[in-house]
Amino acid sequence: MTRKLLLGLLAVLVLASQALATDVFEKVGTVGCQFLEIGAGPRGVGMGEAMVAATDGVESVYWNPAGLRSIVRPTAIFTYGTWPADITHQFAAFAMRPAFIRGVVAISVTSLQMDPMLVRPADTPEGVGVQFEPEDLAIGVSYAREFTDKFSAGGTLKWIDSSLGDLSALGVAGLGDYSVQGFVGDFGTLYSTGFRSLEIGLMIQNMGPELTYIEDSVPMPATFKFGVSMNMIETPGQIVKVAAEFRHPSDTSEKMNVGAEYVLNDMYFLRAGYKMGYDEESFTAGCGARLTVAGLGSLGVDYSYAAFGYFPGIHRGGVTVEF
Repeated sequence: MTRKLLLGLLAVLVLASQALATDVFEKVGTVGCQFLEIGAGPRGVGMGEAMVAATDGVESVYWNPAGLRSIVRPTAIFTYGTWPADITHQFAAFAMRPAFIRGVVAISVTSLQMDPMLVRPADTPEGVGVQFEPEDLAIGVSYAREFTDKFSAGGTLKWIDSSLGDLSALGVAGLGDYSVQGFVGDFGTLYSTGFRSLEIGLMIQNMGPELTYIEDSVPMPATFKFGVSMNMIETPGQIVKVAAEFRHPSDTSEKMNVGAEYVLNDMYFLRAGYKMGYDEESFTAGCGARLTVAGLGSLGVDYSYAAFGYFPGIHRGGVTVEF
């Protein structure tokens, strides 16, 4: 039964990836809401974002909701990242196993923010005394369930709000709040092969209808992901996990991510990764620690760095609390 289910899901995902491949060169740079593609979570970013088969815990809300299967106790995460041009990226999520339903449920919030900027028309480059503030927001609800001891699946439904800025203060007819709202969904699976710790992950991310800014419609940044992960070294007190991920975005060429994580006594973590096929992104690295806090539970702190070509590197930090 599990094998038939897995083969069926694989067929659906492969067909979906072929659909995403249609006219790929005509769609380069044409999708909207690209903030949805920004990696959420220092652990995954530190491993080169090769996480579709390596993820677990509450961070799985972004990387592959099927990974929420590892949640045992209520867990929360908050992450903060800095990007060039004073752009900031925040992600928060909470996951738990409710008593009234089998499986794991989670809620999440993702935000991309920029500092206010002056409106600078072509004929008034010094500005007109009016500011606007672009912002993107996504609120998600996730559900994951183990169907067997080897197979799990999960999905996330996200409401998104993308704002290019409010220009109503200019008092010009036809100019107002340039924002759109809509829904996108993620669906992923994880399969433990039974061969050592080898796992296979599949996911379709950000599938949804087009959104319309004024008169122009833009598709969502849908991506098909396939990956594997395995503990290459597993001795008492030490684990070395390696992972690889293939990505097929709907608007550009295929990409490949690889990463590794060294775990010492299940308390200290070192991570590294590399992203291939990207214009600017390449090397990543990170570290983390997990501690037990009396009266609270488990507290984790993580950090990651991602090289960004000619631009300053991207720093992310995160705190995870297991109650």
